[in-house]
Amino acid sequence: MATWISTRTGQFAYFDHQLGHPEWAGKKVLDFGGNVGNILLDPKCTIEPAGYWSIDVSRDAIPEGRRRHPEAHFVFYDRYNFEYNPTGTVGLPIPDAGVKFDIIVGWSIFTHVSKAEMFEFTDQLMDMLTDDGVAAFTFIDPKWTPPEGWVRDSESPGLSNLRWRLEARHATNPDMDVDGLVDLADGTEQTWTTLVNDDDLYFDPDDDGLSEDKPQRAYITFCTPDYMRRLLPTGTVLQPVLPERQSCVILDKATYRR
Repeated sequence: MATWISTRTGQFAYFDHQLGHPEWAGKKVLDFGGNVGNILLDPKCTIEPAGYWSIDVSRDAIPEGRRRHPEAHFVFYDRYNFEYNPTGTVGLPIPDAGVKFDIIVGWSIFTHVSKAEMFEFTDQLMDMLTDDGVAAFTFIDPKWTPPEGWVRDSESPGLSNLRWRLEARHATNPDMDVDGLVDLADGTEQTWTTLVNDDDLYFDPDDDGLSEDKPQRAYITFCTPDYMRRLLPTGTVLQPVLPERQSCVILDKATYRR
Protein backbone atom coordinates (compact mmCIF):
# COMPACT_ATOMS: atom_id res chain seq x y z
CA MET A 1 0.00 0.00 0.00
CA ALA A 2 1.25 3.48 -0.84
CA THR A 3 2.70 5.71 1.86
CA TRP A 4 1.27 9.21 1.97
CA ILE A 5 3.67 11.38 3.91
CA SER A 6 3.43 14.93 2.63
CA THR A 7 6.50 17.07 2.10
CA ARG A 8 4.54 20.18 1.13
CA THR A 9 5.23 23.38 3.03
CA GLY A 10 3.87 26.90 2.71
CA GLN A 11 0.39 26.20 4.05
CA PHE A 12 0.69 28.57 7.01
CA ALA A 13 1.80 31.56 4.93
CA TYR A 14 -1.01 30.88 2.46
CA PHE A 15 -3.83 30.60 5.01
CA ASP A 16 -2.46 33.43 7.15
CA HIS A 17 -2.66 35.71 4.11
CA GLN A 18 -6.07 34.53 2.92
CA LEU A 19 -7.58 34.83 6.41
CA GLY A 20 -6.22 38.34 6.88
CA HIS A 21 -3.49 37.50 9.42
CA PRO A 22 -5.68 36.32 12.31
CA GLU A 23 -4.42 35.77 15.85
CA TRP A 24 -3.44 32.09 15.81
CA ALA A 25 -1.84 31.87 19.24
CA GLY A 26 -4.19 30.54 21.87
CA LYS A 27 -6.66 29.28 19.25
CA LYS A 28 -7.75 25.74 18.57
CA VAL A 29 -6.94 24.96 14.95
CA LEU A 30 -8.06 21.98 12.89
CA ASP A 31 -5.93 21.19 9.86
CA PHE A 32 -8.32 18.92 7.96
CA GLY A 33 -6.15 16.68 5.82
CA GLY A 34 -3.12 18.07 7.64
CA ASN A 35 -1.07 14.90 7.17
CA VAL A 36 2.06 15.07 9.40
CA GLY A 37 1.47 18.68 10.44
CA ASN A 38 3.85 20.44 8.07
CA ILE A 39 1.95 23.68 8.64
CA LEU A 40 3.67 23.85 12.03
CA LEU A 41 7.13 23.88 10.42
CA ASP A 42 6.84 27.40 9.04
CA PRO A 43 9.20 29.57 11.10
CA LYS A 44 6.51 32.27 11.21
CA CYS A 45 3.77 29.86 12.29
CA THR A 46 2.18 30.95 15.58
CA ILE A 47 -0.20 28.01 15.90
CA GLU A 48 0.53 26.42 19.27
CA PRO A 49 1.11 22.66 18.91
CA ALA A 50 -1.09 21.92 21.92
CA GLY A 51 -3.94 23.71 20.12
CA TYR A 52 -3.41 21.94 16.81
CA TRP A 53 -5.31 18.97 15.40
CA SER A 54 -4.70 17.12 12.13
CA ILE A 55 -7.37 14.73 10.87
CA ASP A 56 -6.21 12.73 7.87
CA VAL A 57 -7.01 9.58 5.88
CA SER A 58 -3.34 8.61 5.65
CA ARG A 59 -2.68 5.86 8.17
CA ASP A 60 1.06 6.44 7.69
CA ALA A 61 0.90 10.16 8.45
CA ILE A 62 -0.77 9.91 11.85
CA PRO A 63 1.96 8.09 13.82
CA GLU A 64 4.65 10.10 12.04
CA GLY A 65 2.89 13.35 12.90
CA ARG A 66 2.68 12.29 16.54
CA ARG A 67 6.39 11.52 16.51
CA ARG A 68 7.31 14.88 15.00
CA HIS A 69 4.90 16.97 17.07
CA PRO A 70 4.21 15.17 20.37
CA GLU A 71 2.23 18.07 21.84
CA ALA A 72 -0.17 18.21 18.89
CA HIS A 73 -3.15 15.97 18.13
CA PHE A 74 -3.29 13.59 15.17
CA VAL A 75 -6.45 11.62 14.37
CA PHE A 76 -6.75 8.88 11.76
CA TYR A 77 -9.86 9.16 9.59
CA ASP A 78 -10.46 5.76 8.02
CA ARG A 79 -12.75 6.99 5.27
CA TYR A 80 -12.63 5.71 1.71
CA ASN A 81 -10.77 7.91 -0.73
CA PHE A 82 -10.10 6.70 -4.27
CA GLU A 83 -6.50 7.93 -4.30
CA TYR A 84 -5.39 8.13 -0.67
CA ASN A 85 -7.33 5.49 1.28
CA PRO A 86 -8.99 2.95 -1.05
CA THR A 87 -9.52 0.46 1.81
CA GLY A 88 -11.41 2.94 3.99
CA THR A 89 -15.11 3.02 4.85
CA VAL A 90 -17.37 4.81 2.37
CA GLY A 91 -19.28 7.72 3.91
CA LEU A 92 -17.64 7.53 7.33
CA PRO A 93 -18.32 10.76 9.27
CA ILE A 94 -15.44 12.97 10.35
CA PRO A 95 -14.20 11.89 13.82
CA ASP A 96 -15.34 14.02 16.74
CA ALA A 97 -12.26 15.61 18.26
CA GLY A 98 -14.17 16.54 21.39
CA VAL A 99 -13.51 20.28 21.00
CA LYS A 100 -14.81 23.22 19.01
CA PHE A 101 -12.32 24.92 16.72
CA ASP A 102 -11.68 28.62 16.25
CA ILE A 103 -10.11 28.07 12.82
CA ILE A 104 -10.37 25.17 10.37
CA VAL A 105 -8.16 24.99 7.30
CA GLY A 106 -8.13 22.44 4.51
CA TRP A 107 -5.33 22.45 1.96
CA SER A 108 -6.20 20.60 -1.26
CA ILE A 109 -9.08 18.61 0.25
CA PHE A 110 -11.82 19.77 -2.11
CA THR A 111 -9.40 18.93 -4.92
CA HIS A 112 -9.52 15.18 -4.23
CA VAL A 113 -13.22 14.55 -3.48
CA SER A 114 -16.48 14.67 -5.38
CA LYS A 115 -18.88 17.60 -5.22
CA ALA A 116 -21.22 15.57 -3.00
CA GLU A 117 -18.36 14.82 -0.60
CA MET A 118 -17.37 18.49 -0.54
CA PHE A 119 -20.86 19.39 0.69
CA GLU A 120 -20.77 16.57 3.25
CA PHE A 121 -17.39 17.62 4.61
CA THR A 122 -18.26 21.31 4.66
CA ASP A 123 -21.46 20.78 6.64
CA GLN A 124 -19.71 18.57 9.19
CA LEU A 125 -16.71 20.84 9.55
CA MET A 126 -18.80 23.98 10.00
CA ASP A 127 -20.56 22.24 12.89
CA MET A 128 -17.14 21.77 14.51
CA LEU A 129 -16.46 25.52 14.66
CA THR A 130 -17.03 27.85 17.59
CA ASP A 131 -19.85 30.35 17.13
CA ASP A 132 -17.44 32.94 15.76
CA GLY A 133 -15.16 30.45 14.04
CA VAL A 134 -13.93 30.61 10.47
CA ALA A 135 -12.88 28.01 7.90
CA ALA A 136 -10.73 28.23 4.78
CA PHE A 137 -10.53 25.60 2.04
CA THR A 138 -8.50 25.62 -1.16
CA PHE A 139 -9.73 24.58 -4.59
CA ILE A 140 -8.28 24.53 -8.09
CA ASP A 141 -9.66 26.82 -10.79
CA PRO A 142 -9.07 24.88 -14.04
CA LYS A 143 -8.71 28.04 -16.12
CA TRP A 144 -6.39 30.03 -13.85
CA THR A 145 -2.96 30.67 -15.34
CA PRO A 146 -0.19 32.18 -13.21
CA PRO A 147 1.34 35.42 -14.44
CA GLU A 148 5.00 35.61 -15.39
CA GLY A 149 7.30 35.04 -12.45
CA TRP A 150 4.59 33.46 -10.32
CA VAL A 151 5.29 29.75 -10.43
CA ARG A 152 7.92 27.73 -8.65
CA ASP A 153 10.94 26.53 -10.61
CA SER A 154 9.52 23.00 -10.65
CA GLU A 155 6.27 24.13 -12.33
CA SER A 156 5.72 24.96 -15.97
CA PRO A 157 5.10 28.69 -16.52
CA GLY A 158 2.26 29.89 -18.69
CA LEU A 159 0.07 26.82 -18.23
CA SER A 160 -3.49 26.84 -16.92
CA ASN A 161 -4.11 24.70 -13.85
CA LEU A 162 -5.87 22.05 -15.92
CA ARG A 163 -3.13 21.83 -18.55
CA TRP A 164 -0.46 21.84 -15.83
CA ARG A 165 -2.09 18.87 -14.11
CA LEU A 166 -2.55 17.05 -17.40
CA GLU A 167 1.09 17.61 -18.28
CA ALA A 168 2.06 16.15 -14.91
CA ARG A 169 0.03 13.01 -15.66
CA HIS A 170 1.53 12.92 -19.16
CA ALA A 171 4.95 12.50 -17.59
CA THR A 172 3.89 9.05 -16.39
CA ASN A 173 1.67 8.24 -19.37
CA PRO A 174 3.22 9.49 -22.63
CA ASP A 175 0.27 8.17 -24.64
CA MET A 176 -2.01 10.90 -23.27
CA ASP A 177 -3.37 13.42 -25.77
CA VAL A 178 -2.96 16.53 -23.63
CA ASP A 179 -3.82 18.96 -26.42
CA GLY A 180 -6.98 17.01 -27.24
CA LEU A 181 -8.09 17.00 -23.61
CA VAL A 182 -7.46 20.73 -23.26
CA ASP A 183 -9.40 21.40 -26.47
CA LEU A 184 -12.25 19.29 -25.11
CA ALA A 185 -12.26 21.28 -21.86
CA ASP A 186 -12.06 24.60 -23.69
CA GLY A 187 -15.11 23.62 -25.74
CA THR A 188 -17.11 22.67 -22.64
CA GLU A 189 -18.85 24.92 -20.15
CA GLN A 190 -16.83 24.04 -17.08
CA THR A 191 -18.16 24.24 -13.54
CA TRP A 192 -16.90 21.21 -11.61
CA THR A 193 -14.40 19.10 -13.57
CA THR A 194 -12.99 15.73 -12.50
CA LEU A 195 -9.83 14.07 -13.73
CA VAL A 196 -9.66 10.36 -12.91
CA ASN A 197 -6.22 8.83 -13.32
CA ASP A 198 -4.57 10.07 -16.52
CA ASP A 199 -7.06 11.13 -19.17
CA ASP A 200 -10.55 10.39 -17.89
CA LEU A 201 -12.21 13.83 -17.77
CA TYR A 202 -15.75 14.44 -16.49
CA PHE A 203 -17.59 17.73 -16.83
CA ASP A 204 -20.83 16.76 -15.08
CA PRO A 205 -20.68 18.10 -11.49
CA ASP A 206 -22.82 15.21 -10.25
CA ASP A 207 -20.73 12.48 -11.92
CA ASP A 208 -17.69 11.56 -9.83
CA GLY A 209 -16.30 9.35 -12.59
CA LEU A 210 -15.99 6.32 -10.32
CA SER A 211 -18.91 4.23 -11.51
CA GLU A 212 -16.57 1.69 -13.12
CA ASP A 213 -13.71 -0.34 -11.67
CA LYS A 214 -10.51 1.59 -12.34
CA PRO A 215 -6.91 1.39 -11.18
CA GLN A 216 -6.57 3.70 -8.18
CA ARG A 217 -3.91 6.17 -9.28
CA ALA A 218 -5.15 9.76 -9.18
CA TYR A 219 -8.34 11.73 -8.58
CA ILE A 220 -8.25 15.50 -9.03
CA THR A 221 -11.19 17.89 -9.11
CA PHE A 222 -11.38 21.46 -10.38
CA CYS A 223 -13.99 24.13 -9.73
CA THR A 224 -14.39 27.54 -11.33
CA PRO A 225 -14.70 30.49 -8.90
CA ASP A 226 -18.16 31.37 -10.21
CA TYR A 227 -19.39 27.85 -9.58
CA MET A 228 -17.87 27.79 -6.09
CA ARG A 229 -19.82 30.97 -5.34
CA ARG A 230 -23.00 29.21 -6.48
CA LEU A 231 -22.22 26.15 -4.36
CA LEU A 232 -21.28 28.13 -1.22
CA PRO A 233 -23.09 31.47 -1.60
CA THR A 234 -22.14 32.79 1.85
CA GLY A 235 -18.46 32.14 1.25
CA THR A 236 -15.81 34.59 0.11
CA VAL A 237 -13.83 33.32 -2.89
CA LEU A 238 -10.24 34.53 -3.15
CA GLN A 239 -7.62 34.30 -5.88
CA PRO A 240 -4.35 32.39 -5.43
CA VAL A 241 -1.46 34.11 -3.68
CA LEU A 242 2.23 33.83 -4.48
CA PRO A 243 3.56 31.20 -5.01
CA GLU A 244 0.51 28.89 -4.90
CA ARG A 245 -1.88 27.97 -7.71
CA GLN A 246 -4.90 27.23 -5.54
CA SER A 247 -7.86 29.52 -4.95
CA CYS A 248 -9.59 29.72 -1.58
CA VAL A 249 -13.09 29.93 -0.13
CA ILE A 250 -13.57 31.46 3.33
CA LEU A 251 -16.63 30.50 5.39
CA ASP A 252 -17.87 32.01 8.67
CA LYS A 253 -19.83 29.87 11.12
CA ALA A 254 -22.20 32.77 11.89
CA THR A 255 -23.34 33.19 8.25
CA TYR A 256 -22.80 29.75 6.73
CA ARG A 257 -25.52 28.29 4.56
CA ARG A 258 -25.74 26.59 1.21
